[in-house]
Amino acid sequence: MSVIAWPVEPFAVSDMLRALEETVEEMQSAPMSALADAELRELMHSVERVGRKLGVVSHNVVTEVASRGSYSEWGYRRVTSMLTGELHLSSAEAHRRVRVAAATCPTTGITGEVTEPRHFDVAMGIYDGTLSEQSADAVLTVLDKIPSAVDDDVRVSAEATMVELARDLSPREVSGVGDRLLAHLDPDGSLTGDGDRALQRGLSVSAQDAALMSKLTATLDPATRAMLDVLLDAWAAPGMNNPDDPASPAGSRTDPDTDRDLAEAAAGRDTRSAPQRRHDALSAMLSRVIATGTLGSHGGSPAQVVATMTLDELIAMSGVADTMTASQMPVEDLVDLAKENNALLGILDPTGMPLYLGRTRRLATVAQRIAEWLRSRGCTFPGCRVAQTRTQAHHLDEWRNGGPTDITNLGAACFDHHPMAGDEPHQWRTELVTEGRYRGRVAWIPPASIDPQRRPRINHAHHPDELLAQAWERVCDDRAGPARRDPWVT
Repeated sequence: MSVIAWPVEPFAVSDMLRALEETVEEMQSAPMSALADAELRELMHSVERVGRKLGVVSHNVVTEVASRGSYSEWGYRRVTSMLTGELHLSSAEAHRRVRVAAATCPTTGITGEVTEPRHFDVAMGIYDGTLSEQSADAVLTVLDKIPSAVDDDVRVSAEATMVELARDLSPREVSGVGDRLLAHLDPDGSLTGDGDRALQRGLSVSAQDAALMSKLTATLDPATRAMLDVLLDAWAAPGMNNPDDPASPAGSRTDPDTDRDLAEAAAGRDTRSAPQRRHDALSAMLSRVIATGTLGSHGGSPAQVVATMTLDELIAMSGVADTMTASQMPVEDLVDLAKENNALLGILDPTGMPLYLGRTRRLATVAQRIAEWLRSRGCTFPGCRVAQTRTQAHHLDEWRNGGPTDITNLGAACFDHHPMAGDEPHQWRTELVTEGRYRGRVAWIPPASIDPQRRPRINHAHHPDELLAQAWERVCDDRAGPARRDPWVT
């Protein structure tokens, strides 16, 4: 029995959506004050349940788009890229939607046979509206951690148990109960093999907050954990690698007899907490590795800290500098870092535009890659936030068509968006803006399937100040009269 049985005959999508929207609009204007408390509570639960059921439709649309490959015809390389580009979902939301859809939607094979969802109980929970997409994702995360050696019937029972619990728990509570379930299924860890651990390993770095701080979370395999323990024992001991103590020993001690007195004295002055010492040990290790200059380059960009600031900021030793990896740091900290880590500093002129650089070979030089970054700060595709160091040098006028490897013909494009540029009907065309407020930036012109008028688009994701300015201009224009729209606003 499949979860969803669409009618075989064609159905009028526009009529159904129109009727649905009319119903929703009628409810939007309904006065809530006329309802009793019991009716208000019932409405709250009912609206949530209906919204979750509508999510099933979204999951089926995603599944159909993925099976047809429609996203590539619309100019996207991945389904997740399509969701972020078309629906403006966050990357996390897009990945969660695709993941839940793949696990809970029935699929149709080449010969027309319908295959039931991989996780039938989770699918039923979403279908009847008792599970939210977030709760379903939390359940799937737990199920993915079940060791491969566990019997299939036990897996089925575990899924049914988790779905039943998730009906009454928040996603965070689901994760907590899931940990207990996993401990019950494999109490001594004997069922968990190297393959299971390999699937679970990972390391994530959050976006910087208002104080420019970032959170690091990781799931380490046993070997990596053992090596980390050695590093922290040696480099995070009291007194070691203390940035606030000029006399603090750096690195690991190689001669205990010679360094003992120095280390003991530094330890006595050390007021840092254990987490702070571990942070400073990691910072010292990264500094030492980068300073060796042995990392080479990545994607044509130097594997070292490259940052830019204005001349006024450098003179005043204030402000925030931007790095090629899309992070930020105070100018004063950057200058200190540059003294020891061979950091490359770019000083912007009043216009903020790099000098012209040309080359007769196909591959861009390091200098050209840095010039690209000074101009665009990362991938130039509209809405993309990928840092410069994870992009490729894209020829606006294709190299195979005689396009030169000059800075005026280059634009950074990440590995997902680079293949989307080209002359095919489903591809985006790229060009350099030669005048106006975005002179020198790369514009992406969508295929007609996305925008019949093929209006060019600029990526403002690396320039949030531009979005703020545009929003303010639109507010002012709307108040003054007919709105005047910036042609480069996406």
